[in-house]
Amino acid sequence: MENAIKSVRDGKPVIIYDEKKAVVCIPAEIVSGKNITFIMRNCDELRLALPWKKIARLGLNRFKFYNGNLIPIDFKLNGLSADEKARFIRNLVFERIEIDKIQYPGRIFVEEAKEGGVLERPSFGEACLDISKMAGFEAAGVYSTLITSEGEVADASYAIKFAKENGLECFSINELIMHRLKYEKLVKRVVEATLPTKFYGVFRALGYETPIGEIITLVKGKVDEGYVLVRIHSECLTGDVFHSLRCDCGDQLEKALKKIDKEGKGVTIYMRGHEGRGIGLINKLIAYKLQEEGKDTVEANIELGFPPDLRSYGIAAQILMDLGVKKIRLMTNNPLKIKELEKYGFDVKRESIEVEPSKENLRYLKTKKEKMGHLICIND
Repeated sequence: MENAIKSVRDGKPVIIYDEKKAVVCIPAEIVSGKNITFIMRNCDELRLALPWKKIARLGLNRFKFYNGNLIPIDFKLNGLSADEKARFIRNLVFERIEIDKIQYPGRIFVEEAKEGGVLERPSFGEACLDISKMAGFEAAGVYSTLITSEGEVADASYAIKFAKENGLECFSINELIMHRLKYEKLVKRVVEATLPTKFYGVFRALGYETPIGEIITLVKGKVDEGYVLVRIHSECLTGDVFHSLRCDCGDQLEKALKKIDKEGKGVTIYMRGHEGRGIGLINKLIAYKLQEEGKDTVEANIELGFPPDLRSYGIAAQILMDLGVKKIRLMTNNPLKIKELEKYGFDVKRESIEVEPSKENLRYLKTKKEKMGHLICIND
């Protein structure tokens, strides 16, 4: 990692890879026309990874997200040259571009990336933010998917060979995660107390300070050995407390706690900051209003200037590490949770946690299945 950081400081791009994909990355603050030309010759679409705060401050979220968490833009007065594209990106990062000078849609794809980097979400945008910050630059990265000479997405072996042939440093997302975990972590255990509950028995309640807020984790039994039942539950005031029929959140939480109580061993992490898939309580209620007017839950988030899902699970992964959990029976219908935890080195098995649909939440559940890939069996 030290060689990669030094190389970036010297203005050279780096190659970042996992088993199935690789990207070319350079800090946005120093991106040059030469870098853009190299990327366009060897890669796919051009991406600019930015933290959500920067996206909102620039007003870019007035343009709608599409295809997940991407906003396609260009500079209205920009030509097609690599130098002009690089200048536009640098000016954007330093907030020297007025919003009315931005064209939408365009061919530079702004991507929301977590400020905590790969310790918050183990993806390529976050890796680009990390390497930029570690080299002393702004938390903003330009990157693009590396493509083979046959037009296929490059895998790890191709990426390593390509890096060597082009005199570039390369590293895996896993290496970056391990490097950061060696020197830092984003969670701090502050307190532990006994929590007797009315319906689910007695738990150890652990309080953590994290970048996304204070998080309570309920633990039962010895969880540092064998497979452990785990529920990573996104905060949902309306569903968890008021038992709203518009979602299945409260029912899932109760089912998970009862299952852990029955087995006498397990962990429930209550993820603060995940309300409305990360948009907050008031915005979630506004999204409800939009759903009453005909939009589904994904369309409503996009209409409000958010990506469909702002959540990530790196914070939960670090809490599980702190507890000594290594093997997980994850109670979830969301494959994204499984994929992210596996990237942090956990052995994960899925435990289905479906609840009976109602007329009030049937469309919501269908949208999660059809648009977000949730593993739900629904019969009309």
